[in-house]
Amino acid sequence: MLEMLLVAQISRAVEVVSNGKIDWAAGYVIAKGYGVFDPAKANPADILKARRVATVVAQRNLLETIKGVHVNSTTVVEDFMLKSDLIVTHVEGVVKNSRILSESVDRENGIVEVEMMASLDEIAEPILDEIAEENKEKKEKSGGKELKKVKRMPSAVILDASSSDVKPSMLPRIYDSDGNLILDLSTLIDPENPKTKKIVKVVDDLNDILSDPELKDNPLVLKVIKALNERDVVVDDKSARYIRWIKALWNLGKKVALALF
Repeated sequence: MLEMLLVAQISRAVEVVSNGKIDWAAGYVIAKGYGVFDPAKANPADILKARRVATVVAQRNLLETIKGVHVNSTTVVEDFMLKSDLIVTHVEGVVKNSRILSESVDRENGIVEVEMMASLDEIAEPILDEIAEENKEKKEKSGGKELKKVKRMPSAVILDASSSDVKPSMLPRIYDSDGNLILDLSTLIDPENPKTKKIVKVVDDLNDILSDPELKDNPLVLKVIKALNERDVVVDDKSARYIRWIKALWNLGKKVALALF
């Protein structure tokens, strides 16, 4: 799956919630679970049982954390799960097959800790399909007119949000300085174009930008002046005039980076 890039400082890239955390930089949802055993005995069978309990609890916490992942500023994954049994089945499958990130045994206190992780891309797959179907009748195709206005087409788009406090989401909306919605990224997901089925990906290291040919080659840099609804972005008037480039480059599978540093 092709991805957009969201660039962020580590403190803003990792979103801690009650049941776990969302590491937008690494592209994972992470949660822990604990199981206990009698430290006076600490026999292998009891430790194994405690490990199984810790795994089940970690999976439960992972599911709850996934439900709270923001697709945009007003919609979370759970909203899509309530609408579609297919998405419920998929998310539950992702949790069931989630990977163990780490585990430890505290023999002195009788505690087993298991930390599990699930991919944001995997979680997003059926949601993007659902959005694509919703867009089927109303999708507006981007033409090639804008691409002829410059001699060299931008290699990517970078939204410079270094002075804003935007929080990550899968598909943020973009507004102008008057508060008008000028681009909802979810509307660009086209069922007939697999290149458009992508979500925002967080990168929290400037070196990841500098090592990416698209982002460092010839990007169009647009200025974000503030956040709206915490997870949507507001661009300045000059940048708003170039918003069509995002549509065009998105359809071509190019990257859009929201730089938070």
